[in-house]
Amino acid sequence: MKESTQSHRRVGVWSAVTMVMIGVAYIIVGAIGVMARSPSPDPLHEDDPYLAILEFLIVLSAVALVSMMAAVYGYSPPSTKTYSLVSLAFMVVLAVLTSSVHFASLTVGRQIESGAMPQLYRQLSFEQWPSVALALDFLAWDFFLGLSLLSAAAVFKGDRLHTNIRITMIVAGSLCIAGTLGPLLGQLRIALLATVGYAFVLPVICVLLAILFARPEVTPVAE
Repeated sequence: MKESTQSHRRVGVWSAVTMVMIGVAYIIVGAIGVMARSPSPDPLHEDDPYLAILEFLIVLSAVALVSMMAAVYGYSPPSTKTYSLVSLAFMVVLAVLTSSVHFASLTVGRQIESGAMPQLYRQLSFEQWPSVALALDFLAWDFFLGLSLLSAAAVFKGDRLHTNIRITMIVAGSLCIAGTLGPLLGQLRIALLATVGYAFVLPVICVLLAILFARPEVTPVAE
């Protein structure tokens, strides 16, 4: 039992810290890409290799998020195991969706000429809406991430740290779910709500979880 607790504790710390590091790297690479971009009508367009690096970081973040939720599942008491299991399942769906679409973009999308197969190139692009790639990424990071965080929030009850984790998960999850309305209504400005959720609130969640799992003695919350 003690060995199992140590295992999910280690996984929880490293996955949460990894998520924070990936987030910092994403911001740095994205900023460099924007400053180094060639003239483009799209002000957020980033030339290779920066866009490729960003997509690879997204794939890595999906792996870290699944590991982090697996640690939450291991940490949760029997009374909330169902919530944590549902949260883990939603996070696995997110990982499969976003990893698949970004891997396709990194491979197929970079081996076809935009002029030779314009429709396929457009559908694998993240630069213009609507596209299949963007729709699947919205589904992953807005809808399924939101559901995962809201489900995981039910696990944390008790002291101030647990309360802070629960509140931030509810805030981030709600913002992500609300952002789903953006692509559904064709108003992508609404999707910025989800961006706030996973770009600004999610890193706070990761820091709090790292603190929780790094405690000298980590025991599940009371049932």
